[in-house]
Amino acid sequence: MKMVLVSGIYRPEIGGPATYIPSLAENLLSRNYNVEVVTLKYSSAVKQNEPWTVNYINRDQFLFTRFLKTVLLIFKKIKGADVIFANGLLQETAIAGLLFRKRSVAKVVSDPVWERALNNDETSLNVVDFNNSNLKFKHKLQRILLRWSLNRFGVVTCPSIQLKNIIENWGVYKPIEFIPNGVSLVTEKSTIKDYDLITVCRLISLKNIDKIIRASIKTSTSVAVVGSGPEEYNLRELADSLGANVTFFGQLDKNEVSKILLRSRIYLNLSDHEGLSFSLLEAMSSGLPSIVSNIQGNTNVITHGLDGIVVDAKDENQLTNAIKSLVDSQSTRLEYGMAAKSKVKSEYLQEIQIGKVVDLLTIGIKE
Repeated sequence: MKMVLVSGIYRPEIGGPATYIPSLAENLLSRNYNVEVVTLKYSSAVKQNEPWTVNYINRDQFLFTRFLKTVLLIFKKIKGADVIFANGLLQETAIAGLLFRKRSVAKVVSDPVWERALNNDETSLNVVDFNNSNLKFKHKLQRILLRWSLNRFGVVTCPSIQLKNIIENWGVYKPIEFIPNGVSLVTEKSTIKDYDLITVCRLISLKNIDKIIRASIKTSTSVAVVGSGPEEYNLRELADSLGANVTFFGQLDKNEVSKILLRSRIYLNLSDHEGLSFSLLEAMSSGLPSIVSNIQGNTNVITHGLDGIVVDAKDENQLTNAIKSLVDSQSTRLEYGMAAKSKVKSEYLQEIQIGKVVDLLTIGIKE
């Protein structure tokens, strides 16, 4: 059986799909399925050597040209495939699959219409308020295209109940399955702690990395920032201007990220929106306590006072007090970290969660 996996990003880039697609491919390969990946990359990025075929389209070209090339490549690959899984490039995959009746599953991890509007400074609303607002014509058109695309798939999956409700309100009538993300349990340990705080994410405005940098000055803490993105230059400038003790690692592979997590004390995720953050789960699996923003994607995972601290990211005092409380108490850090690791083991193991997706991909299809 041949599986085609489609994603807008791929490792070593930072982001949920970049982490998820290789993990899914590894699982499928272990079950003796034939796997190919279709994804985007910058022309300067190095191609990854994988046990499966990875087909690349250069991201940095004229948008319409890239869109057309991507549709044609996906069309070519799914023509001889049995199953299609798209974790991004949803419109391209939907168009490419119009002529075929194949088993198809789409994974939605956020509201791309809202994210684009936020990144383009076209809205300041959170994802829920944006979806409840009277959208501009441009955003209405994008929503229509997204809804049409998702309704071309057989099944839609998402990693949070909140996001499932949002997708249903878009008018998606295909079955929507809530399947949380999962990670492997980290067994390594490190007694050397080089960084007080760490965050791992794509460096975009909705991640609120600037708030972490400002809080580090007030708490006299060191920060590890792992990831790259359009806000990197601004964040480096901010750190330099404040004299903050921040180390920017840029884009790293999974093993290097794991090593830095083990060398850190506290994980932070102050995002304005999350489906279910892989990086947060990986930090929990490494035994780190977390400080997270009070959005549903985070509060569904972190229980305040049990395995982390929940704060209002807009309240500087809450954030600084949370950091101080964990920095000053090793026993609390250990208590929260052990609880976080236990929660991953009981609720978010990668093997179990990916197995649910594989069942969706293969149901009713004979090898």
